[in-house]
Amino acid sequence: MEAQTTKSNLVLNNRNELNITGIKKVRSTEPNLIVANLDNGNIIISGSNLSVGRLDIKEGVLELTGVVDSIKYSSQTSKSFSLKNMFK
Repeated sequence: MEAQTTKSNLVLNNRNELNITGIKKVRSTEPNLIVANLDNGNIIISGSNLSVGRLDIKEGVLELTGVVDSIKYSSQTSKSFSLKNMFK
């Protein structure tokens, strides 16, 4: 029987407000890069002046502000995720 995954949603408003549901863990928060885990991989947000406004792991909610330049999904679910692998 296949494990059920949590549904995730992403809402980007004017490139400066991002709301994501389905978050399991936030792995990195830097002004230019935020990396978080979803059930089926990672989400990598890059931009400038990124700041976490709300994080509720129990509800799976991440809200952030700043200028969002890109959003990338990665199917890599390993606990040893590294940024070096992202730029290969």
